[in-house]
Amino acid sequence: MAKFMRDRWKTWAVCVALALGTLLLYSPSLTFDFINWDDSTYITTNDQLQGGLCWHGLVWSLQTSYGGHWLPLLWLSYMLDYQLHGLNPAGYHAFNFLLHAANAVLLFLILKGMTGTFWRSGMVAALFAWHPTHVESVAWIAERKDVLSTLFWMLTMLAYLNYARKGGAARYALVLILFGLGLMAKPMLVTLPFVLLLLDWWPLRRLQTAASPAPSAKPVRRLLLEKTPLFLMAAACSVLTAMLQKRAGAVSSLAAVPMAARLVNALVSYAQYIEKTIWPVGLYAIYPLQRMWQWREVVGALVCLGGISVLVIRLRRSSPYLLVGWLWFLGALVPVIGLVQVGIQAMADRYTYIPSIGLYIMICWGAYDWLRFASVTLNSKIIDSLWVAGGLGFAVVAACAIVTNRQLQYWADSGTVFSRALAAGPDNRVARASLGLFFYQQKRYPEAIRTLREDLQAFPGDPLGHAFLGEVYSSTGKADAAAAEFRAALRLRPGLVTARKGLISILLQKRLSGEAAAECAIALKYDPDNARLHCAMGEALLLQGRLDEAAAQLAEALRLYPQFAEAHYQLATVLSNQHKTAEAIAQYQAALALEPSMPDALNNLAWILATDSNARIRNGGEAVRLARRACALTRNRLPLLLGTLAAAYAENAQFDEAIASAQQAHDLAVAKGLDKVAAKNAGLMELYRSGRAYRE
Repeated sequence: MAKFMRDRWKTWAVCVALALGTLLLYSPSLTFDFINWDDSTYITTNDQLQGGLCWHGLVWSLQTSYGGHWLPLLWLSYMLDYQLHGLNPAGYHAFNFLLHAANAVLLFLILKGMTGTFWRSGMVAALFAWHPTHVESVAWIAERKDVLSTLFWMLTMLAYLNYARKGGAARYALVLILFGLGLMAKPMLVTLPFVLLLLDWWPLRRLQTAASPAPSAKPVRRLLLEKTPLFLMAAACSVLTAMLQKRAGAVSSLAAVPMAARLVNALVSYAQYIEKTIWPVGLYAIYPLQRMWQWREVVGALVCLGGISVLVIRLRRSSPYLLVGWLWFLGALVPVIGLVQVGIQAMADRYTYIPSIGLYIMICWGAYDWLRFASVTLNSKIIDSLWVAGGLGFAVVAACAIVTNRQLQYWADSGTVFSRALAAGPDNRVARASLGLFFYQQKRYPEAIRTLREDLQAFPGDPLGHAFLGEVYSSTGKADAAAAEFRAALRLRPGLVTARKGLISILLQKRLSGEAAAECAIALKYDPDNARLHCAMGEALLLQGRLDEAAAQLAEALRLYPQFAEAHYQLATVLSNQHKTAEAIAQYQAALALEPSMPDALNNLAWILATDSNARIRNGGEAVRLARRACALTRNRLPLLLGTLAAAYAENAQFDEAIASAQQAHDLAVAKGLDKVAAKNAGLMELYRSGRAYRE
């Protein structure tokens, strides 16, 4: 009993140390900002989050392929964050490192439960919690999918351990449910059934029979059959992910990245992942995909991987953990090793979040066996002592924590992330383009233009550089230059939806509705659930007078995003043109409830309430309030809005104010050369002088 209580208290102590150590280590990230690389797509411009956790959000998360992914649990977690914290990044960061701490504790409990070892399990969990290569997964809010999906990886393993020991349909059902939830957070979990088979061999030893310690064919068949539902779920998720990524234009063709280049990159990446795990220096957000490798790197990687493979196979009986850890590492990386090339990166630190556990098992169990071997060989009890092992382990995890703390500072904001990436090599075009975008978002326009032009001088074929430069030009009023940059980006990457949205905005500003509609149709092929694209299509169709089609597009935008004020406004305009006045008023009111400072919505609603032929609809007092608000927002500089205010005053029987506002609108229109507006207000002044209000 005393031993049981001591073990229990030790277990609690390690769990608390892992959790508190992780929280303290990552607490500086509470002051960090969003990163303009995926954080904007996933969170800051994702309109679906703004409703918080609600029924509509749940339905959307289950149905959407937003961003080229099916990640319902990820979207729901962000909705919860938005409901609690709005767009304050501190809350999002806190959720990330809380998940990471929970994963480390669960990993310790799982390994301890499976192997019966205490300190080795704790060491693996400490390396997992405090290793520098995991900073990217924790400090980057968009990589919530790593820490969230791994939570379900760990819970699935815990449930599987319980099932392996006690059996039962209910326990097996729990394994399936948790695995399914993990796939809904990130498809990286497709390799988990394979890892469970490895664990059946060691340490669970479910492949052996009582009569023979060697793996037997009968248990192997039974265990494969047992994993069949898991493999089928993984296969379905893999197919769905491939389809969504291809539709989003994220998958590189074999012409762009030949299979030979992919195989060589995979080989070298495996070796570099091992190197960075053992010696974690030179960690960057982006490792650009190389077209050519030096033969020494390729041969070195081949020798490294081949040598380790031969060694672990030879030692599979005496040290089965080596083969299990090695196959865990190799297998868990398969979905992201680049055989199916998604994006422009050769490798990424975040990809090692789960696979590196296999290497940690090899290192910790291997170090323990080496110390035992050395103590026997040298006949030294000192080498075999707990103090030596503990001292070495403490030194390693302390060194990891120090490097992690330093690496964490590089993720403070987009400027530090991409400046750091450029320090690795000036040919990192994505880092340079993203740094230019950071300057643009900080309104440091000269620096943004200079950085993006430098990028395009070095890499004329960089679509992101063209797209971001288009954003800068658009914000500084250079519409033609912006359109040219957006078109250049789309020639290089037709699926770059952000560039197409920028171009659509310019086309709508110029009222080139036909071109805008055509661009919207193309963009919606890549991102069919984008409410802003449906709204833009609706606006383009409205400009063309295709009112029924416009209404359908705007209704779809509102189905996808009910809190979309601009879509409510555009739909109100369509309904007004269809003479559905009551419905138009309701949509204008909905738009203003969401965004009270929309001058056009205020003006249009005021005009209806002041001038409609139906007395039941008119409301002079409300029309005056709305029109005054619209004019105040535009500093009384728009004659059209001043004319609406005059009509509202007239409806409210304030004819002196109506005449004065109409005069102001007339004079301003003359100054601006708006002859038709000036003439209309001159005519209305005569009407108001006669004591009559205007009727549509």
